[in-house]
Amino acid sequence: TLQEHLRSKSEPCAAKHTSLEAYEALVDGLSAMSCHPNINVRGKALSNTEFALARVGWVVKHRRSRLLAAISLNDEGRKGVHGIPSCSELVNQINSQGKRSRLAEVVKGVAKIVALPKVMNQFLWGASNRYELVETLCGTQKLLKLIPPEEVPKVIHYVNSIFLSYRSILFSLPRNTKTEQETHESCLTFLLDILQLQEGNTATADPDKNVDNNDAGAMHWRDRLVAAWFVFQFIDKRDMLETRIVSQVWSTCFKLIEEEQGQPLQRVSLGLLGRLVSLALVDMSQISDHSELKTPDLSALRAMFLQETFCRDFGNALVFDHREDSSVGGGHGAQWSSGVEEIIRDATSNLSRRTLFPFNRTSQKSRTFKVQHSQLIESILLAIGHDNAKTASCFLLKQAKELVASPPSEDQRNQQVTSAEIFGGCARALIQYSNTDDERNVIWKTMLLPFLDEAVVKMPTDILAAFYDACRYGIHHFPPSYFFPLLKWSVTKVQNTLWQHEANEDVEESNGAASAMSDRFALQGKWLLIFQAVLVELDSEDDPGAAVCKLPWYSGIFMGMDGIKDASTATPTEIELGQSWKYVNDHLTPCLTNALGHPYDKCRDHIASCLFRICYVQRKFINTYKALGNENGSQSSDDPDPGIEIMNKLSSIRDSDKYSFKEKNRALGTARKFVSCCVHWGDAKHEYSEFIIPLLPLAFKSLQTIEGEASSEDRGIEADLVKGYRYAISDISSSCVACYGVSDDLTLVLDVLKEMSSHEYWQIRQATAHFLRCFQGAHKFLFTEKQDETSLSIAISLLADERREVSTAATSTLTGILAVFPQAALEELVSKYIRIANKSLKKKKRKKSPTEVSTEESEIAATKEKARSARQQKSVFLLCAVVMGRPYDTPVFVPEALSALSKHSFEQRASLSVREIVKMVCSEFKRTHTDNWEAHRKQFTQEQLEALEDVVSTPHYYA
Repeated sequence: TLQEHLRSKSEPCAAKHTSLEAYEALVDGLSAMSCHPNINVRGKALSNTEFALARVGWVVKHRRSRLLAAISLNDEGRKGVHGIPSCSELVNQINSQGKRSRLAEVVKGVAKIVALPKVMNQFLWGASNRYELVETLCGTQKLLKLIPPEEVPKVIHYVNSIFLSYRSILFSLPRNTKTEQETHESCLTFLLDILQLQEGNTATADPDKNVDNNDAGAMHWRDRLVAAWFVFQFIDKRDMLETRIVSQVWSTCFKLIEEEQGQPLQRVSLGLLGRLVSLALVDMSQISDHSELKTPDLSALRAMFLQETFCRDFGNALVFDHREDSSVGGGHGAQWSSGVEEIIRDATSNLSRRTLFPFNRTSQKSRTFKVQHSQLIESILLAIGHDNAKTASCFLLKQAKELVASPPSEDQRNQQVTSAEIFGGCARALIQYSNTDDERNVIWKTMLLPFLDEAVVKMPTDILAAFYDACRYGIHHFPPSYFFPLLKWSVTKVQNTLWQHEANEDVEESNGAASAMSDRFALQGKWLLIFQAVLVELDSEDDPGAAVCKLPWYSGIFMGMDGIKDASTATPTEIELGQSWKYVNDHLTPCLTNALGHPYDKCRDHIASCLFRICYVQRKFINTYKALGNENGSQSSDDPDPGIEIMNKLSSIRDSDKYSFKEKNRALGTARKFVSCCVHWGDAKHEYSEFIIPLLPLAFKSLQTIEGEASSEDRGIEADLVKGYRYAISDISSSCVACYGVSDDLTLVLDVLKEMSSHEYWQIRQATAHFLRCFQGAHKFLFTEKQDETSLSIAISLLADERREVSTAATSTLTGILAVFPQAALEELVSKYIRIANKSLKKKKRKKSPTEVSTEESEIAATKEKARSARQQKSVFLLCAVVMGRPYDTPVFVPEALSALSKHSFEQRASLSVREIVKMVCSEFKRTHTDNWEAHRKQFTQEQLEALEDVVSTPHYYA
């Protein structure tokens, strides 16, 4: 209508009313309607306003200050300007219920307009524009005290939509002029002044208003929280060189950490501290404009961390900077107010720089361990200097000892995890400060290892994963000599405490002794897991032929090729690694292999993992030296290979006589877990060839029950062991693919399957059939012609098995093999077995006069009948597999096979198992070919169709 009016020739617009002014009037009208008392009108008007601003966005620039003035109640005398009512005048407008409902409606409408993307973009450009928005968002206390209580959550939601919109598009803005720098500093000063106010204090509160002070104080923390978010978003490297600003920021941050105990503001202040420390560690030489000042002033940071009370407050702040423990208090999660969760998430991302840790296939074990906390502690200690770092570390580790022994409470888990985070950060910083081996040894012996001695004993087992991650972070990517004291200490602990096999040890413990034994076993599990952390960091994720313990492969991306050393010669680091592994092999490997039958399941898990790590890393270490031209590796000819020793020990468990019944089952369980570690953690090329294939016969033979007398409880344990090995065998068959070009490994696996297919225990034969089905399906394109023949012969040999479970599994296996068989070879195979099937039919017995038959003749007759039955079952099952392998087409040989099978569906000519599978296969063939039966039946002759119908048709009374 407005456009038609503007274009009307009969009533032209006055000169002073241009089309641009008309568009502005339209936007003003829509803005006014966006503040309408009716919610439906407001919603429609806001949609139209967003549509209009998308096309005439230039009108927003002059309305920016008016919109913010309405939210901050600073629009006296501006009633109706740009279509918005004066909120300061609406303060005096009270409805019949004595509430300022009209004020809340206007503020909600204005807040929605400000949150529009077109309007929000205007606040991103220029420090002054950002300053205006900051003043508005951090000054909502007066507004929230005036509106009705039931409208407060709604208004908070609308105001928070402005913050979230601004947060989603915020970017850093360079300050090129002196005015912009002054405005930026004024903004930071304003924010810091807000943060220094105590909760509930506000200079803008109207004393004449009848408002509940408790509600006012409860809402004031939001302004401080938003102000803290703006501080760590706005402060940058340039501000770190401004002494006045940065000193005020440091003091404010420390004050919030000390005073806001357990509050969201304390968590945000940790993010601010992390931001400041990260900026302090940046090279300022290219930023500073003052030649005499090239580094930030960190005197305040040093002074605070030399105070034990502040270190304690800092540690408590880290405790509350975790997710709540949902296992306590009914499992209810925290319900944050609108926008608080986003602020806390941003603060967490500012705790430290991004890291690639662990950058390893073995990831973190603990979900509650926060690497950012350890990084923050490490950065702080590196920033305050060597001597100060030692003092601060003593304070922090002292508190960590108290946290790890904290009594049961809703914060117990977070307190114990924080103690691990403190240890990880302190250990990594102190190791970096140490320049010589003597200094590092002193640090380990006087500070770090005494802490672990006390903490590991006190910690519960469910927190142990956090200390595992902390130990890994503390020594991550350091040379082996840097943490050799930790390796030696952990090996000694395992040696002194780990249960060992004794020849005649099979005594049941009493209740009290069993409880004490359980506690001792739990402690053994702790030492084993700590030792695993050291083993993982001794490992390298480089290629097996690369130099072990050099910089990781991705370092070349950041350093360039000049920063990567030549890998053609062994480095001192590699020599240190060889010494570390020699110490492990000499002192711990025999201890672990003698504890395979450990009574505690968790300890068996850790033992299997440690043995795998030893084999895995030792193999990589030897291959590295071979790649460097040393065929004997780093070991002398007299040093045994621990991998060979471990494999021999595991392979001989079942046939060993030194284990009791119960202990043998436990040792076999450890071997199964070792196989699982190889499958899931190992490399396809080496672990499959060197560890899995040699243990494959053990895995199959473990499906057989162990002979000897045993109680029902022991037989139950054995049943669980058999179930576990079934899972392990299926895991190997489906997860391991020998696609690394070594055909001999496929032959070795087939040789094992061929041996197991003739085993006397039928469960093993059944498992062989299932394994062959998955193995052949995964490697069918890698098999040679000879390997194809071997797999086919194994499957056919199992068809005639006496156990129905085995023959059925073999039929399924053969179906998959024959489905991809060449058609010419398949036709020949079908013709061959049709002849065998026809010859193996039962013959009608002729009636003879009863005569006495000798025992020898009866045995010969029984043997012939058994051989005939086996030939019949084998041939019929093979033909059934051929038919089942063609569910959607009908080659020429399928009707011939069905015609031959129909002869074996009668009681006089075949056994029950043969008759049932023939009827099942014929019915299944008819079902899968029903849709296009008219096309498929053309492949049959009339005689073949009648033979099929004789099997699938249902007999009735009149037949």
